[in-house]
Amino acid sequence: MTGRKIAALVGTMVIALGIGSSANASGDDKAEFARILKQQYDAWYEENGAKFAATFHKDADMVTFNGEHLSTRKGIAEGMQYYFDNHIPASQLKLVDEHLRYARRDLVVIVRTTCIVETTDCRDGSLSRNTNVLSKRDGKWLQESFQNTRVDPLPPGVVPVAEPKAYTGSIEQIRQRQEDSWYEEDGAKFASTFSKDADVVTFNADHLRTRDGIAERMQFYFDNFINKTRLKKLGEHVRFVGRDLAVVVRTGCQLVPPSTECRPDSISRNTNVLVKRDGKWTQESFQNTRYVPIP
Repeated sequence: MTGRKIAALVGTMVIALGIGSSANASGDDKAEFARILKQQYDAWYEENGAKFAATFHKDADMVTFNGEHLSTRKGIAEGMQYYFDNHIPASQLKLVDEHLRYARRDLVVIVRTTCIVETTDCRDGSLSRNTNVLSKRDGKWLQESFQNTRVDPLPPGVVPVAEPKAYTGSIEQIRQRQEDSWYEEDGAKFASTFSKDADVVTFNADHLRTRDGIAERMQFYFDNFINKTRLKKLGEHVRFVGRDLAVVVRTGCQLVPPSTECRPDSISRNTNVLVKRDGKWTQESFQNTRYVPIP
């Protein structure tokens, strides 16, 4: 794999802070988020996997640009050190945009757009988007999950749909409803599994905001780009943070009916963050990345 691809594995290292909606955070929280970002930036520059991983909770999950799943702080440290030692060239990354949203007072979803800087400008083709989910445990913010995807723009457009009604259920019921809506090419049904203010980052790094935005953009995809396929679950890693927060990392592929075999090059990995409210689960964020193994 080229240095250009590997350098975009992680997009949270920044040169400047304070743009986007981070103004919604309190002063203390902003300082903590800035501390985490700076530590990651320093770790990248120093090529220090352990220092990078220290910004995550001990049991955290990370999905890299190429769809690799690094599990636990120890696994993140070892995986990142391997990348630093073998693939990542000396480089800096720049924050281009940031969208910050509190799912609850101790859980924040931050979607960032970043690029690689070799001189003073973003290098062509280096734009990526990542979802960072941070939780506050015992008074301290750290990352629960992180996933990065290279930006591959599709034409703008939405299909107006009626506001989807919220759907809540078990984690398995939510997964099944999403798979059904994919096969039925129903954007509103797909979006109904998300909270009203949720964030989705697609396989091409398109950022869909709110349940309405997810419904309209997914319907546009179904109508114009997504062939009639079924989703197949290949693997699942479920981690509960207390009783009302779940981080689910799934590996899946697409089937072209009536075939039961994965379509070539369709294997992907996604991170799903779900919150339980009033005894029912709903999704707060979702991001998908194509899986491309590296040596």
